[in-house]
Amino acid sequence: MRVTNNTIMRGYHRNLNRVGNLKSDSMDKIMSNRKFNRASESPIDAAKALNVRKSLYYTDQYTENLKVADKFYTEAETSLLGVSSKLQEIREELVAACNSGIKSIDEYNVYAQHLEIFATQLCEIFNTDSAGRAIFGGSSDDGQPFVISYDDNGYGTVTYHNVPVNAYNSYLNFPYSDVILADIGLGLSVNQKSHDIDPQTGLRISFNGPEVSGCGTDGGIADIDMSSVMPGKEYSIDVYTNNIKKTIVFKGGKDAAETAANLEDALNKEFLKSHMKFEVSEQGVITNKSGGNVCIINSKNAVNKLSYSNNYGYSNRFNVDLESLEEGREYTLKVAVGDDTQIIKFTAGADETESMKAIQEALDNAFGVDDAGNGLVHIAEDGAITSEGKTVKLIGDAENENSVYAPFEREKSFSNNYIQLTLDAAAALRNGDIEYANACIDKIVKANEATLVEIANLGSNEDFISFSLDRMTTRETNLKERQDELEACDLEEESTRLKQYIAMYNACLQLATEVVPQSIFNYMR
Repeated sequence: MRVTNNTIMRGYHRNLNRVGNLKSDSMDKIMSNRKFNRASESPIDAAKALNVRKSLYYTDQYTENLKVADKFYTEAETSLLGVSSKLQEIREELVAACNSGIKSIDEYNVYAQHLEIFATQLCEIFNTDSAGRAIFGGSSDDGQPFVISYDDNGYGTVTYHNVPVNAYNSYLNFPYSDVILADIGLGLSVNQKSHDIDPQTGLRISFNGPEVSGCGTDGGIADIDMSSVMPGKEYSIDVYTNNIKKTIVFKGGKDAAETAANLEDALNKEFLKSHMKFEVSEQGVITNKSGGNVCIINSKNAVNKLSYSNNYGYSNRFNVDLESLEEGREYTLKVAVGDDTQIIKFTAGADETESMKAIQEALDNAFGVDDAGNGLVHIAEDGAITSEGKTVKLIGDAENENSVYAPFEREKSFSNNYIQLTLDAAAALRNGDIEYANACIDKIVKANEATLVEIANLGSNEDFISFSLDRMTTRETNLKERQDELEACDLEEESTRLKQYIAMYNACLQLATEVVPQSIFNYMR
């Protein structure tokens, strides 16, 4: 069988190209340090390598999330250390104000001013911003979640996202109380029905301000200024009580009694399913008869605004102790209504109702009645003396030593939020109410203890974050080693192989003189 030159040439070229391709591929592997460039070259290793790359990607994401969380927790801990220090200063200021003998009202005003400055500083700490987001603002991006506002009487109210901190006893009811969780590789789990993330499978990176600083009160009522209600006009207010918020819509009546009845009906209708009963007096006092504090604010959608005050925390309401009055005995009360101060005398009756009638008659004689014959100053069933649109104060210093003053006390309740409690203590000092301010000291101490516990919890979470970062570093190292095993070539082995391919290629070129036929040009000189 004869082998033609063409057959020899095709075989030669095929082998030469094959060796050249092997040499070129080997050079590419050395230059790129990769075993293969296409998945089709090694499907099994390519599939494994893709899984490793996916794991590396998620590891990088988890590491980044942990670094962000570490920053948040560090700043939160630093902030709470500042809060703890500030609470210690507040305690020392209150102790100095309450336990250093009798002081003048001007001295108490200085202490009160210091406490108000401390309260403002606490708000600034809780409004600490990190990357455009308040650390203690919950899930909101609002940079100022805590705000202090003062009413016409100089009483300060702390709000969190525009809701008074005393409005709810549960921090979960405040706006933006949703928890933000970071995926740190614990196997994020989502409830298929509620679509909520299991908090045990993620790391919390949001902090609810009221959860840390406290919220709610141990009692309190709300007052509507009846003089601000116009007959026939519709009003809308947001009422907070027992961790429930309802928007109440009611119409102003022809007089205070009708307005009170309209508001009372609206309240009881809205809260019917919550099994709560409300009472509204002709003076605009809203009381939850089922227990719990009441807080109101003007509804955001309200067209007609009305004036109101929330008597929780340090209250401006004074109560006469009707139960302790002795029948037939004459008592004196010094009553200040706005700028008008009067001394009234009355004789206690056989029961509380008769004593109330006697006090009401004395108040009518001292402060007068309206066109309908209703007293301008009124005493309620609980002994609270109020006046429409004016602050009422009972004073205990008698001008006549022989006078027997009726027993009374300021209606007291305490805020569970230590910023608000600080403002309440300042208001008490301004009024010379040392008893209330002194009672705030123990509550401030307990608040500081709770803050230290929260700092310890943050420290534990930081330790966990540090451990998780080390775990991610180890995991990344292991994955990269596995990736090298699957994708990276052995440079020493591949370099040896390349030399073999070069030698083979050169040998093929040398064989060309034996295989490739000579042409006429080889003989030309």
